[in-house]
This record gives sequence, C-alpha cells and structure tokens, in this order.
Amino acid sequence: MTISLVDADNLLAVDVGNAHTRAAWFDVVEGRYRLVALGIAPTTAAAPLNDLREGLTTATEQLQQITGQPLLDTEARVLLSESDHAAVDQVVLTLSAGAPLRAALVGVLRGVSLHSARRLAHQIPSSVVAQLHLGDRMHTGGRVQALVQSRPDVVLIVGGVEGGATRAVLAGVRAVRLALELIPPQQRPEVIYAGNSRLHAEVQRQLEALAPLHLAPNLRPTLEHEQLAPAQETLLEVFRRVRGRQLPGLQAWLDDLGGRVVFYPTSYALARMVRFLGRTYDENKGVLAVDLGAESVTLTGAWGKETMLRVFADLGVGSVLPNVLEGEPHPVDEVRRWVPFPIEAEEVLAYAYHKALYPHSVPATEKALALALAFARLILRRALRGAWKDIPPRAREQSRGWLPPAEPILVSGHLLTHSASPAQALLTLLDGLQPHGVTTFVLDRHPLFPMLGAAAETNPPLAVQMLESHHFEPLATVLTVAHGVKRWGATVARVRVEIAGAERDIDVHTGTLLTVPLRPGQKAKVVVRPQRGADAGFGPGRRGVVMVHGSRLGLVIDARGRPTRLPPQPEQRFELQQRWLKALR
Repeated sequence: MTISLVDADNLLAVDVGNAHTRAAWFDVVEGRYRLVALGIAPTTAAAPLNDLREGLTTATEQLQQITGQPLLDTEARVLLSESDHAAVDQVVLTLSAGAPLRAALVGVLRGVSLHSARRLAHQIPSSVVAQLHLGDRMHTGGRVQALVQSRPDVVLIVGGVEGGATRAVLAGVRAVRLALELIPPQQRPEVIYAGNSRLHAEVQRQLEALAPLHLAPNLRPTLEHEQLAPAQETLLEVFRRVRGRQLPGLQAWLDDLGGRVVFYPTSYALARMVRFLGRTYDENKGVLAVDLGAESVTLTGAWGKETMLRVFADLGVGSVLPNVLEGEPHPVDEVRRWVPFPIEAEEVLAYAYHKALYPHSVPATEKALALALAFARLILRRALRGAWKDIPPRAREQSRGWLPPAEPILVSGHLLTHSASPAQALLTLLDGLQPHGVTTFVLDRHPLFPMLGAAAETNPPLAVQMLESHHFEPLATVLTVAHGVKRWGATVARVRVEIAGAERDIDVHTGTLLTVPLRPGQKAKVVVRPQRGADAGFGPGRRGVVMVHGSRLGLVIDARGRPTRLPPQPEQRFELQQRWLKALR
C-alpha cells in the first residue's frame, strides 16, 4: 500500500567534502519521496576561489537545470518557502571539509576522564594536540606552554565525578586560564567544560571573559559510568562555530538561510542513520558503516541501542596516506604483500608521497589501483584495531576477537564505490575488515546515508522511504567459515543452496573463495554444516540456516581462514590472489 505524502516538504541536501560538494534534491513523486536529481562540483573553500559558496552554488544550479525548478534567487541564495517563488522547504548540510579540529584535552586521570575526553573528540574529525592530566609530570608553566604551543581550536576540560574531586580539576582550569591570557584574543580556542558540575560557577568566573565557554554535563558522573551524548551536542555546536570561521563563505551561506538548516559533521550524520538502522535490523548482529575517505576514515556501528562512532583524521587514501607507513613494523612490506604482482619498495613509497601531494587524483593504471587497494586494506585493519575499545562490550564479547557480527555493512568512499570493480572492492573489504559469519555489503555510491541521517531530524519519512530505493547497491552476501586449519584444500564445511526449488551441494575447502550467482530479486535458502572446529557464525561446528537475497556478486563463501593468511612465497601469493579475484568476477 502506497503512503500518500503529497503535502510533505521537499528537501535540499548538501554534502561538502574536501574535494567535492554534492547537492541532492528530494521531493514527493507519486505519493512517495524520491531522489529527483544530483549535482556535484569541486569544493571551493581553498585557493584560488576561497569561497565555499561557489561550489555550493554550482552544485545547486545543476539541480535547477535538471529539475527545471528555481532553487536559487538572482543573488545565488537558496529560495526558501517564504519567498514569492517558493522552492525549498528544508535544507540539510553535512560537512567533512577542512583540516581536523585541533583538540587539547585537560583532565584528572589519564585512564578515566581523559580517556572519555579522547573518545568524545574522536567522534568528529579532530587531532588531539595536547593532553594534560595528573600524571603528565609537568608543572603549571609546562602545561601552559603546551597549551599555547599546540594552538588548539577547542580545549576540552574534564574530570571529577559528581560531588567528587575539585582541586585537581581547578588546577587544570587555572592552566587553561593562564594559557588563554597569553594567546591573542582573535586566536583563542573554544572551551568546553564537561567535568564535576559543582565547579560550573567557578569555571565561568575564571574563563568566561577570556574565550567562548560552553558548559556540558559531566562525561564521567561516576568512575564506572560514562555519558558522551550530552557533551556530544555541545561539541557539535563548537564544530559548527569553528568551521564557520575556518571555511570562507560557509557562515555567510548559513546566515542567508536564517537558521533554517540542519548542519552536522558528515561522520555524525552517518552515525545517526546507522543508529536508526541498528534499531530496525537484528540487534544481535548490528549494523556497521565504513567511510574510506581521502582525508579521514569513519567507522560507526549500532548493536541495538548501543552505538560506536570513531573518526580517524590521521588515516585516509589521500594526503594522509604516508601515515600508514608509520607506527607499524615493516609497513612497506605489508603493502607489497597485498599487491598481486611484483612491486618494489620504492614504488610503494613513491605512490604514498605522490598521493600526499595530489590527494584527489584517481588511480589511472592497474598498478596504481592495486597499490591504492593494498593501502586500503591496511587502513581498514588499523581503523578497526583503533576502534576496538569503542565497540560496545556486548558486541565485542560476541565477536571472540573477530569483527563483531554486522549485517549489513554500509560502504562509502570513492576508491571502493567508483575506482575499484565490484570484485576488487569486495575483496578489499573482506581482507581489511575480516568479517565472520553471514554479512551483507551495501555500496552507497553517491553518498546519501549522511544526508538521510541529517534529514531524519526534520523529515523522518524521507529517510525511511529512501532506504527502500534502488540508490543503495547490494554488493554481496558473504558467508565466512572461520577456521584454524593450516592445510590448504581441506574440507571445512558443506553448504546446500536452494534457489527456486533447485538444490546445489558445495564442499567448501580451506583457502578458497566461491561464488554462487544470485541475481537481485532472487532468494536462496542456505544450509551450512561446518566441520568440527569451523565456525560459520552459529558457533564452532554448529549447523545453521539462512535466507539470502540476491545482489551484484551474489552469495560469496569465504573459507580462507581468520585471519586470512598469504603464502610467504611471492609466486604462490600472486597466483592465489589472482585466483580469488577471478572467483568473484
């Protein structure tokens, strides 16, 4: 039955990234919301234009040309519903452009309040440039110097449970006050206080006259309890204020809308959509989203009402790519292991530093694409390790050290959704994330999920109905049989696939990838019988039955083991990687 939404509002959604500005026009067609048009333009916050509005205008003008509707006035401002020629009822903006916010953390205990402060800061694109606490072995002068030299955009002061410590917290506040007095007024950071609420009045007395001060509920009201959500809203407001100053033209564009715009960081808007999906799908499996960007990587997941959001501003496939070559033993050799043909270490280094200089270039050769995907594998692995402690404990316990159960896994990022073939994208995701059990991968090519997450605040029906659209491409359903068998070719499971009454029995051997064609619109009943010690997501040796829906690559059975191992001999490794890729095509 079609739900009539004839009187519903239309919506202009804009996403501003470091490379591209995307605009999307949503309206009611035949009683349901539809994505009517898409526009894209280069982001223009940097030289030579130095005005974000140029890219916003160009992308929106494309929507005008496609739809024939007036969306901008003669001065390139968005036409709002009060206008004589009303066009736009609602506007949402998601933004990931700009350098990571420089965050200085001031707390009491490194493993308690400061740990919570780091988790909060990493929910937006940020770089922690200073950490001050009782165990930092610095005197007041050293702390002041550290704050001044770090040039933070935001200072986050935390510490003291409710009704608890005050002296140690005030020592941190005093260091912040002295630092603010030394920083020129026009360069002073925003300050968030999210510690013991008994000190609100004293914190205001010391800091309010020196810098913009925001009071938030205590991050750690007790030693055992952490609450990030209330302070998260405060951090989002600070993000908006800082970006309004940093990105030329942004604040003027927002002012023209007179407050009639929903504005979120892209990562947070994506997390809002994942939270919604987490309450809709099986809470025992959860939902995970991966955004592999040029300048950052976002991992966000939801398992029932428990959520996780982590933004890695030091990881990405663009200007920050050389960071992948730091912090791990032999990273260049690790990249080379995932390239399916011979390549020299110097070529790996040259590629990384070329991307640092030209972050938005696209792979133009087979070798460049193979290198990009090899780096992507390492980035995904490092991001998952970094986000591990942010995953809710119940989900971690279910995982037994693997990626926690997640279905679907939503994927965005130009390298995976456009540059790579579907087979290359899936293989990269499997190698990087190492999922376990039954997992469905869905590509968000445009990308729309952050826009829908922002739109859900004012227009929930739009977000719900767009989820049912064809704009999200099911890539594959993957059945992973995890095992510790080292002998290649051993049988680890038997699988029976039933499609439209026809049955097919498959013996699954170690080290193999198998594909069962299953077109979109088809369904299959899959019965899995793992051998003793093997686990297909139902427990070691336990039989399971699942219903699988069709997708681009169909049903993929991964029996390469967890973690996936590669032969040490280069020739064997190249042959095996080519075989895996061929199996998915």
